[in-house]
Amino acid sequence: MTAKHRFPDMADKAALRAWMAARRTETPRKSPPRTLAEFRSLQLKKLARTLQGDSDLPELPRDGDRPVLKFALDGKSVRNHRAEVSVLGDWLHTLQTAVQSVAYALDDLRQRREAGPVPGEIKRATRLFSGPVFASSYGMVLQGAPDLGQTELPGSGTEILLDRAINRLFDITDGASKESDAEEAVLDAVLPLGRRAIKQLSDLSQILASSDTNVTLTWESKTTTHRTSTFTSASAARCRKALQDARIEDASERLNGLLVGGSKLRGFIELEVDGKGLILIRTAKDDVTGILAVHTDKEVEADVHVLIARSPGGREHRSYVLIDLQDRRSASSHS
Repeated sequence: MTAKHRFPDMADKAALRAWMAARRTETPRKSPPRTLAEFRSLQLKKLARTLQGDSDLPELPRDGDRPVLKFALDGKSVRNHRAEVSVLGDWLHTLQTAVQSVAYALDDLRQRREAGPVPGEIKRATRLFSGPVFASSYGMVLQGAPDLGQTELPGSGTEILLDRAINRLFDITDGASKESDAEEAVLDAVLPLGRRAIKQLSDLSQILASSDTNVTLTWESKTTTHRTSTFTSASAARCRKALQDARIEDASERLNGLLVGGSKLRGFIELEVDGKGLILIRTAKDDVTGILAVHTDKEVEADVHVLIARSPGGREHRSYVLIDLQDRRSASSHS
């Protein structure tokens, strides 16, 4: 598409029809769009090419080695390259909160809690900063924080944790874009993250779905060379419905089984339970070594808190947190 054939404002239906009619009289190498749906698809592809660097726009400078998340909005909330502040502000705030919640759920180095604030170390490690603006329907560049998380989160580092969170977010948006089995793909990616992340990701989807806005995102980091995902208002609506329809429940259980292992680094123990298989139970990292020293290869009784997420189709995910643990012989002698 040459510069003289700039896209008109998508909100101006008359201008769109005139633009498409004018293109029909030309002899381009590819067929011009003949419907509004084809036009929107073409525009999204153009945004993706811009985000991937396949355009005539100058390359944006990178601030050192900090990771970069580019995004472009289009749809009813964007006119003449201007985005409605209410939609843009809500999107940015909820995006940051969702990234923090997903990162907290994925952080193997600490015990996750569904209530209370996200730890300050996680917030600092996953901060996003606004960078230079590039040409699109409406676009921005967000940069990751300087790599200050290495000493705060041993074995991870700022960019590694942020990279895992952004890639999981892209897994969710890609899953929601599937023509079939979108609900299952979304739930597979989201349910293990817990109640906090489910709510934030549902809110993030709601903003796009309710405002008829699409977003195209591109992520670049030391770990991820280049990844692009498009989250349309339609796929956002599918994602929101899947998450809102999922039932989240809390329960307390007593598990009897063989303690077979665990990880101090990741903060969990492994319990082999008849009829349920191997269950990973989160616990305080400082307690893991002592538990393994006393109870490894022994039958134990574990009281646990369980977070249960069920989809309308019956898919279920359970997350376990240890409350108390003792040798089964000791438990039997006291009963």
